[in-house]
Amino acid sequence: MSGVSLPVTRPSGRALVVGNAASRAEPADTLGRMGYGCAEMDDPYAAMAELCRRPLVYRALVLSLAGLHREELAIITGVKRRFPHVDIWLTHTDGRQAALADAMRLGADGLLSGEGLHRIAVAAPGATVTPTPFPTTEAAPLPLQPERTEPRSAPAPQPSEPAPADESAGAGEPVLSADELRALLQEQPAPPGAGGGE
Repeated sequence: MSGVSLPVTRPSGRALVVGNAASRAEPADTLGRMGYGCAEMDDPYAAMAELCRRPLVYRALVLSLAGLHREELAIITGVKRRFPHVDIWLTHTDGRQAALADAMRLGADGLLSGEGLHRIAVAAPGATVTPTPFPTTEAAPLPLQPERTEPRSAPAPQPSEPAPADESAGAGEPVLSADELRALLQEQPAPPGAGGGE
């Protein structure tokens, strides 16, 4: 796996730092220097509950890999699916390469170090990576879904006009008129045994 680390210059907001008390101090201090307001949680379950309770308050979620079990990394997928505006940053990754790889595969945005936030662009082996510039202004609101309008039906044919031929009918097959069809439907079938010659 090859990757490129891109510096992130983005306006501050609120961040939710998840980890044990000892592992939260350094990331909270770094985010504070960057202008983020921080809330701290001990475990990912409490963090997910807080995000669900106040979804638009937080712009970042920082996960300390020192305090998470690998199965708890599923929070990344849940947050990305339900709260796409929240960036997920990982910290305390030394010696936790397997957990780091899992977290990146699940959709984590990058790493938080003492120098700040670093977005990681993961590329397939042999692929060239083109850095994407990140906006430095407030994120634009999500586009609204276009209004769905019912398709307009074709105007009903006027009684004086002949009905258009059915395209499903094959070429050369006879097409019954409305009067012929009505006459066929009104005919009564002959009772059994009334046929005359046996």
